[in-house]
Amino acid sequence: MTLQRWMLVIAACLLLFITVFFIYFRDIQNPQWSAIRDVKKQAIKVADLVSIKNVYNHIWNKESWVVEGKNQEDEKVFVWLAEDKLPEIIKASEGISERQLTNMFKNEKPDSELKRIQPGMLDDKPVWELYYSDGQKPQHFFYDFYSFDNGDLINSYKLPAKTEP
Repeated sequence: MTLQRWMLVIAACLLLFITVFFIYFRDIQNPQWSAIRDVKKQAIKVADLVSIKNVYNHIWNKESWVVEGKNQEDEKVFVWLAEDKLPEIIKASEGISERQLTNMFKNEKPDSELKRIQPGMLDDKPVWELYYSDGQKPQHFFYDFYSFDNGDLINSYKLPAKTEP
């Protein structure tokens, strides 16, 4: 075979690989994308949202979804959706903000490294979930749950330390 034919075969194989990968990725992600679309529609319907900023999927005791957006009055609201529970709509002004909670956390645990903060549901109550490491050796990771209403610590879970082989 000539060099041109080899280049054509390599290009065709590369194009085939990219196409198969794209189809596989789309097929794997489609259920998640469909669930997010359905959750957005439900949140818009129950809370009269005009815009959506974030959608959070939270799984602890059970799966729940939290949609952050703005309503008709241009107020920031959070909508909690769970399968066996009526939707719960809370204005952001009625709870502690993510920034306030982050500042409070950094003051209480200055050596810790905050990895993630997101709204969620624990025992059918709206919460903020904080995932962080303690900055110690061996490194431990924690999940802290704070009340969405006032920022009180509800529970803290310590994960086992990472061990080297």
